[in-house]
Amino acid sequence: MKQNYNELPNEYLESINRGIQAVRNFRGGMSRGKLSHEEAIARLKTEIETADAIVIGAGAGLSTAAGFIYSGERFEKYFGDFAKRFGIQDMYSGGFYPFPAAETRWAWWARNIYINRYVPAPKPVYDNLLALVKDKDYFVITTNVDHQFQKAGFDKTAALLHAGRLRLVPERGSEDLQNLRQRRMGHESAGRSRIKRNKKRRKP
Repeated sequence: MKQNYNELPNEYLESINRGIQAVRNFRGGMSRGKLSHEEAIARLKTEIETADAIVIGAGAGLSTAAGFIYSGERFEKYFGDFAKRFGIQDMYSGGFYPFPAAETRWAWWARNIYINRYVPAPKPVYDNLLALVKDKDYFVITTNVDHQFQKAGFDKTAALLHAGRLRLVPERGSEDLQNLRQRRMGHESAGRSRIKRNKKRRKP
């Protein structure tokens, strides 16, 4: 099984490289008109300040910008022992490693969850984002599971956590899985109620 794992491509680095390549391809076809970089930022600031509501869509790139790097120096710092013993190359692909025992698998996940959920973000990206929208009617849609929006102070009823949360990693078929589903349904219900209230508030 380890041999098969080692033959798998490093999808984490591949996805980053594909994203970088996509940005390079877009550069030639994207334009902000005649605005300079500073003018474009000023315009965005004005749009935020005058918007009735703001929807924030966020993926892994936002947490990467906040310093949650899953490979390289940060990975070696926290998972050097796993890298040496099992040949794992990054935190993402390590989640798919066929560990020899359940205890080892949960040792991996316990550390992964602690590092990427409870350790403070290296950079205040989420705090800065909240400062921009805290007085607005906002809603967050994210695939991130690291709880950084909530830690920064975003309203949890104003967020759709599409991929769940990292601290809730139940065993398949366990009672925790049912509890997780019930919690998620509760958050989604609260989010829908918030949207309905906001719609009524805007009616003339």
